Amino acid sequence: MATEEHKHLADIIKNVHATLREEAQNYGPEIAWKQHISRKDILQKYASSMQKLATTYWVENNLNTKSSTYSRIEWIKSHCEEYFLNGEKQKYDTREDDIKSKIDASFVTTVPEDYNTNAAYKKDQLPKCYDKNTEKTDKICFLDVGSCYNPFGDTDMFDVTAIDLNGLPDRVLCCDFLNVQIGEEQILSDDKQEILQLSKNSFHVIVFSLFLEYLPCPKQRYLCCKKAYELLRDSGILFIISPDSKHVGANAKIMKSWRYVLSKLGFMRIKYEKLRHIHCVIFRKCVFVDVAIRWANLQKLPDDDPLYANDTSIYIPQDFRNESNEDKEQDNHKYDREELTFMFNELPFE
Repeated sequence: MATEEHKHLADIIKNVHATLREEAQNYGPEIAWKQHISRKDILQKYASSMQKLATTYWVENNLNTKSSTYSRIEWIKSHCEEYFLNGEKQKYDTREDDIKSKIDASFVTTVPEDYNTNAAYKKDQLPKCYDKNTEKTDKICFLDVGSCYNPFGDTDMFDVTAIDLNGLPDRVLCCDFLNVQIGEEQILSDDKQEILQLSKNSFHVIVFSLFLEYLPCPKQRYLCCKKAYELLRDSGILFIISPDSKHVGANAKIMKSWRYVLSKLGFMRIKYEKLRHIHCVIFRKCVFVDVAIRWANLQKLPDDDPLYANDTSIYIPQDFRNESNEDKEQDNHKYDREELTFMFNELPFE
């Protein structure tokens, strides 16, 4: 069984999430989020609890196993290598060009005004890291959102910008991604510890690892994905890692709704894998937005499904749960080794 300290740290994590969701229901998600990020002591306590769980209890329980946390981090690394360095990007470049050539000239689709659906695709304008004929390559510009401790910072192929609500000096910059400004250049605070503005079209990779579930409402999750689209370069990729200990088909409808909504934004899903306790998904920012939207427009959607009530919301299973206070109280006392392993395999730590 878990120790008392282990249980106490777990309660801190669970209570922060429960409080945020409850306040979002009572006061609205904007007010709840503003209150949440203002509680610096709570954010620090949350980060410290996660770090201790990872470096003490979780590591000790997984010394001899290849955990799902290890797999998640390595999964992202290996797929970045395949995509940028081993020719997979060129494969999807060709596929997108082929789809574009097959789209009927009279096909009309509606897209946001600020997106260019017919931009000329000039491969010679791509960064060096995409040039398979160049032996020396630039590093992959990599944004890790909700990074916590920057697990990708020591990877040679990445130039990592790691951000979180609670910064870590010299490793993680403080940044509220939901509300950060996007402009022509990246702007830091005077002490260089906080990001005030991110530069649009500047990243090859953005990672949302266990990040979307942190946000208390579907609209906020959508806004973060839209922001990721604006920050990525053409043909850049967005990783979304989402916890789910159920079998692969249990939340298949929700995963399809993500694909639908992100397709409307201009993303093409290029990889999906269900690991033991997590969904691992890669979305590519299409050079031609209408290529992505084409998939969404071909779907036959049920009229009464709340997942498709609008295309500016991203839902998670918790959005459809109506737990009573009694259920929550019982849940807080259900601790055994298996449950804690499931919970903390999904924290962002190796």
